[in-house]
Amino acid sequence: VVGCDNLFGLWLGFFREHLITFVGAMVLLPLTLMLNWRLGLLLIALVVVFTVLTAFVIRKTQVAQMAVEGFHTRMAGSAQDALSNVMVVQSFTRLNMEARQFGQISRQVLDHQFPVLNWWALVHVLTRAASTITVILIFILGTLLHLRGQASVGEIVSFMGFATLLVARLEAAVAFVSYMLFQAPAMAEFLAVLDAENSVPDRPDAREMGRAEGRVAFEGVDFAYPNSGQVLHGLDFVAAPGQTIALVGATGAGKTTSMQLLQRLWDPTGGRITLDGVDLRDIRQDSLRANIGVVFQESMLFNRTIRENLLVGRPDATQEEVERACRMAEAHDFITRQPKGYDTLVGERGASLSGGQRQRLAIARALLKDPPVLILDEATSALDGPTEAA
Repeated sequence: VVGCDNLFGLWLGFFREHLITFVGAMVLLPLTLMLNWRLGLLLIALVVVFTVLTAFVIRKTQVAQMAVEGFHTRMAGSAQDALSNVMVVQSFTRLNMEARQFGQISRQVLDHQFPVLNWWALVHVLTRAASTITVILIFILGTLLHLRGQASVGEIVSFMGFATLLVARLEAAVAFVSYMLFQAPAMAEFLAVLDAENSVPDRPDAREMGRAEGRVAFEGVDFAYPNSGQVLHGLDFVAAPGQTIALVGATGAGKTTSMQLLQRLWDPTGGRITLDGVDLRDIRQDSLRANIGVVFQESMLFNRTIRENLLVGRPDATQEEVERACRMAEAHDFITRQPKGYDTLVGERGASLSGGQRQRLAIARALLKDPPVLILDEATSALDGPTEAA
């Protein structure tokens, strides 16, 4: 969002206020040389001084400003991290520690920001001084030229007007350049996100799957995360349509990784995974994932209403279908007890609900999608015994 705002403000400001500066310079400077080249040289010297000073300060402050933006990012991340885990912070009495850590980053921001601001303050003072000196020199030189008969009073007055107009435009341009320098690191991060490529891209000839029957096969699947050891080696199993397969193993054995491979969040480093006999790498990702429903270990909910969270996988579902899925997930009763029923906001990450309620909503969301392949990744870990059995 910040990147979008910065980019919008940059382009709007340039076209609304600063484009005329460059157009004016290209028109005014040749015109002043035609009227009186001696006085025109003073204005050209003024433009050169502005340009050289600005370029010098940009070189001095560019790296420093990048560091400042890095500290800004760390400061925002620290605040967000502490606020999103406020219960942990309070339970482990880390309020003072988190505040101290935030203060340390804030001081680093100030320590790195002030030198940058000092340089730009110096530019402002020097350019203002250069502008004042130029206007005085135009007046003095114009008077001398007039006494020699080389400039008329009208030319002197015109040049004074040109100088005043050009100075105002140049000062605005310097302010724009400084603003652009301050925003450049944030916009660079924004553009890097836009330019980021999918680590698991679709093949050019990948096809649409349609609704699958649901036959899943792992054929000699190997996998290792980048810069990590082998997680899966030679994994083989087949899940026929209508069949339930349980992956059981110790923590870190690769159960969740296997299901991530099935959703093609990663590609196997060896072997292949097929859906209805088709290699997942030959299927478009959106088509593949339309055939898969997932209940994750952590019940991830949007800061929206219960209804909107349930309709994530199937926006066109009717109220009857929504309620049927919720009854199957043992969620309908607690939903109807909420202040606004299905229109109740659940808060950020479902904060207003208990762990079991969030998990039941996640199960209902997957059931409402009615996919041929259903992945339950420890989907009942937060439920009590009777609810899990139901």
